[in-house]
Amino acid sequence: MLKKNKNAVKLAAGIAIALLTMWLTFRKTDWLELESAFSNAQWGFVLLVLPALASSYVFRVYRWVTLLAPMKKVSKAIATPPLLTGFMLNSVLPGRLGEFARSALLSRRTDIPFVSSFATVVIARLFDGLALTGLTLVVMTAMWESLPTSIRGGLIAAGCGYIAILFILIALRKWHQGTARVLVYPLRKFHFNKLSSKIEKMLMDFAKGLDILKDPGEMFRVSALTVGVWLSLCASVIPVFYALEMSWSWYYPPLILVLAGFGMLIPTPAGAGTVHYALGVLFPAITGVSESQAKALAIVFHATQFIPVIIAGIMVSKGNIKFDDN
Repeated sequence: MLKKNKNAVKLAAGIAIALLTMWLTFRKTDWLELESAFSNAQWGFVLLVLPALASSYVFRVYRWVTLLAPMKKVSKAIATPPLLTGFMLNSVLPGRLGEFARSALLSRRTDIPFVSSFATVVIARLFDGLALTGLTLVVMTAMWESLPTSIRGGLIAAGCGYIAILFILIALRKWHQGTARVLVYPLRKFHFNKLSSKIEKMLMDFAKGLDILKDPGEMFRVSALTVGVWLSLCASVIPVFYALEMSWSWYYPPLILVLAGFGMLIPTPAGAGTVHYALGVLFPAITGVSESQAKALAIVFHATQFIPVIIAGIMVSKGNIKFDDN
């Protein structure tokens, strides 16, 4: 009951934040200009988002199978439904709850412990974070002179944070027992011995899912697949510009993904409101694109990125889509 209450509070808070940021985004909107942007749209281009978006999830499935390989060989047919279901839940619930569901579903289908499965999900997300850091560096290089100091500092801090987490995970894999003890030391210092022992055991189980970090060849493969994920996502943004008849520069797609990524850090269902604010308010402030065009872009981008995933996840969870390895 307590867990259900916590989830209800998180959902209510996420919806409240979504409504607030949605209001902040659209409160000063010129609705006639926004209507004009949609009425002149070439909607056929939106269909081109789907193959690029689907390609990104194919790369995600191959990457997850690669991450799981040191523990057990898992087929793509087994890994795909939990992955899609997890992303579907991430798209409708705040707080990345789909990551836990994805790990739990895989554990039910295999004999891989939940904590070890979850470790591979964390690694995948870490590689996504490092990819976003790389895209951030690309955008910063292209726009350095025009970026405000505050935005530069925030982007640099985010990149440093991802790198710090990577080093912690590498240390946990290489010196798992010693690193686990260091991480729980503050709890032992304040005599939370029972809690620290429990967390230390969880960290040791978690370390089993980090086996991929010890093999340079597998690390390279995971890195290459991650590049495939994010190049596909960049490609999925481009048709939106053509649909809305917007001019764009080569660094706009990665910039949109970076801003959307920052928006997703605030836990709202599917990034509703926060992603719209990042693209409808921050994107035009950085690039000089008109606010009406940027807000139209935010709406179409958000819909094309999340609605297909939600539909696919629902169909998979109901058994309407089957996968095989052929």
